[in-house]
Amino acid sequence: MPAKPGCITNFAMSQNRICAVITEETVESARAALREASLCADLAEVRLDYLRDFDFNDPQSLQKLLEDKTIPVIITCRAASEGGRQMVAEDMRLRLLVEGAQWAEWCDIEWASFDRAAELSPDYSRVIVSYHNFSETPTDIESVYEKLSHLPAAVCKIATQANIFADSIAILHLLDRAKSEGKKLIALAMGEAGMITRAMALARGGFLTFGSLGRGRESAPGQFTCDELKNIYRVDRLSPKTTITGIIGKPVHHSASPAMHNAAFDALSLDFVYLPFAVDDIKEFFDTIRGESVGGLSVTIPHKVAVMSLLDEIDETARTIGAVNTIVVRDGRLLGYNTDAAGAIEPLEKICKLEGENCAVLGAGGAARAVVCGLMDRGAGVTVFARDPERAQSLADSFGARVLPLDEFAASDARIVINTTPLGMYGHSAGQSPVPRESLRGRLIAYDLVYNPLDTRFLRYAGEEGCRVITGLDMLVAQAALQFKLWTGLDAPTELMRRAAIERIAA
Repeated sequence: MPAKPGCITNFAMSQNRICAVITEETVESARAALREASLCADLAEVRLDYLRDFDFNDPQSLQKLLEDKTIPVIITCRAASEGGRQMVAEDMRLRLLVEGAQWAEWCDIEWASFDRAAELSPDYSRVIVSYHNFSETPTDIESVYEKLSHLPAAVCKIATQANIFADSIAILHLLDRAKSEGKKLIALAMGEAGMITRAMALARGGFLTFGSLGRGRESAPGQFTCDELKNIYRVDRLSPKTTITGIIGKPVHHSASPAMHNAAFDALSLDFVYLPFAVDDIKEFFDTIRGESVGGLSVTIPHKVAVMSLLDEIDETARTIGAVNTIVVRDGRLLGYNTDAAGAIEPLEKICKLEGENCAVLGAGGAARAVVCGLMDRGAGVTVFARDPERAQSLADSFGARVLPLDEFAASDARIVINTTPLGMYGHSAGQSPVPRESLRGRLIAYDLVYNPLDTRFLRYAGEEGCRVITGLDMLVAQAALQFKLWTGLDAPTELMRRAAIERIAA
């Protein structure tokens, strides 16, 4: 059969299928986006319902849009009831997709509209039949797959909302099933809790995985950029045997840890991947993840304490601090560690001797506990300055530190000041400082555990007052390198991890 006009006949049917989603509002910008997509993706999906200057009544309009494309294209004009951006008459919309497929490799038609589209005699070898659920992942998702897979379409697509982590695992299991049955399936879970499905789709036999062309250009929540999929998560090189590591927390989408650890795995040619796990219910997460090839996990807010009751063994440092930030999975057992204390102290010990030094710790949360533990272990004197000294008293009692109100910090003689509060963090309280500038006058070192932004208001104040400053990036890299060693037994390429973190923060 001769190729249809505008179609690419030598598309390699490989597992390397990152699909860039085109969400532009004009035909010319969509054409430019297709050229951009050819640099970072294997194919592209053009969302026609985003276009504001397109003639939906004339399928020939697609010729101008797609005539210069250099990668395979999926066209879709999503119905408003299934997330479409504008109302297009149903008959016009389906005619556009069916007849317009001559200019594209595939057209995506919703399951609810499939029978009506069939009346237009589509070329089923170019049809993707899709099911979308923007509120949940149904408990009968297997039956949805079975019904879709019996339709005469080339590819099936299932996209659901992930409300709990188990929803993502259900989607991955669908991909496993489709692969074993030789069916072409696109399956993903939307939302932050579903990000794992986007990273692991190709490894589990998925037909493709979607990515945006940049931040703010996503077509669905939880979507990575094409660059992240290819260069951070290396999705085209993962397999079912890849050892999974990742970060458990909420939120996790801004974390620099995936960039650091994946760069390190890549540099040492390790078949590992580090993923973001947005988790509300930590017990549900562990109940669900069993059976997956998990080698280790980072734990962040708000689960560092709650996770302890779910572990098989906890090391002495983590037990003393009362929090776990690292889990190693060994022979099916979950072993808990804390690398925060050693990671926080390492940058300080590189530039000063801590024994006998007078240190001020600002804040009394989980990070403060790790810092106080590390300082006291090195023989430093520690005073914790907190907004609520009564709440901070349990920390002081645990380690033998003093506690004073935060507003008394200015009168202290501490030479080393460490901010363990989130004040100044991007997306939280950027531009704020836990203490005024004049209170930092005469100090030796100011250290901020906040790493995004690197140049916090607290550190700017400290630098202006002549203090030597340490950024939160130093702790981030140091504790991550210790995690890497626990998971792999190898020394981490710390400078590479630092560069990867800086690039991620800048992005």
